[in-house]
Amino acid sequence: MSVSESGQSVPESQPGTNGIWTFVFIDMIVFSMIFIVFLSERVRLPEVFAAAQERMTFAFGLGNALVLLTSSLFMVEAVHAARKQDLARVRMMLTACLACGAVFAVNKVIEYNAKIAEGLTPATDPFYSFYYFITGAHFLHVLGGMVFIVHCRQRAALEIGGESYRRKLENTGLFWHFVDLLWLFIFPLIYLAGIN
Repeated sequence: MSVSESGQSVPESQPGTNGIWTFVFIDMIVFSMIFIVFLSERVRLPEVFAAAQERMTFAFGLGNALVLLTSSLFMVEAVHAARKQDLARVRMMLTACLACGAVFAVNKVIEYNAKIAEGLTPATDPFYSFYYFITGAHFLHVLGGMVFIVHCRQRAALEIGGESYRRKLENTGLFWHFVDLLWLFIFPLIYLAGIN
């Protein structure tokens, strides 16, 4: 709750804009359908999926989960700093968020290279087709989010006092949190389901 000039309590508006909420909702439905198809294929081919998942490196999945959760914390701090018009902190938190995104990206490239070196490609079996498709789509979301974060960081000095900048950063934050949330579903589907 915030306080108006007359001293009355005024409820805070929702973070972000209707456009980003609509985009996230539609994207969530698309990924949900992909996850349902993945699970139905896992039921249809349990031996194939179990054997493939045993070859997944748990440390890659867990490391990326921790990196993205940490990046979400930095994004929250950046939004709070923008509301207080604290330019230095906004820049610092967005830089930290970008660093986490970069760690995720490097980790993913290393993991993909390791899998391809083992001869595990999208053509290997249905599990690896899903693995590359799901994690690849998520990876593109991470890269897209990083582009938005770079833009917000570059525009901070010029726009930090304006309502439009706060909304822009909130939209970026909502998208980034969605990307992080997606990984929290992908991680157990890909990396944990095969662990006994």
